[in-house]
Amino acid sequence: MKRLLLIAVLTLSGCSTLSDLKDQIPSFWDGNQSVVVTDMQQIARHIDCTGDVKPQLHDLFMKVEWYDLYANTKGTKDMAKLDVVMLNTIKEFQDRVAQGPVSPLYCDMKKKVLIQQADIIATTVQGRF
Repeated sequence: MKRLLLIAVLTLSGCSTLSDLKDQIPSFWDGNQSVVVTDMQQIARHIDCTGDVKPQLHDLFMKVEWYDLYANTKGTKDMAKLDVVMLNTIKEFQDRVAQGPVSPLYCDMKKKVLIQQADIIATTVQGRF
């Protein structure tokens, strides 16, 4: 009887550890995420600071938001966390553009940051098995 009780306790405690363990296991490669992060990289690289950046930022925001929605819906929690900083950078840039024209220097600096952020996300997403 004591053995049965011990087995029951170990089994029940093991179930809770499995759900905790699931959050620690990295997600697998996903073709949809790989495509959208490459789109994010391409859009960030082609931001034209001499033109109207508002629609360009909107296009980039829509791709990053798509990635965020997909990652959260699919349940790839490790990948869903990656875009938070980039979304904040885009929103800050959009808020600044809404106030009026931005200098080419400011735009170029933000563009470089967005390229770096997109590259970090892409390297992480596409580096999975």
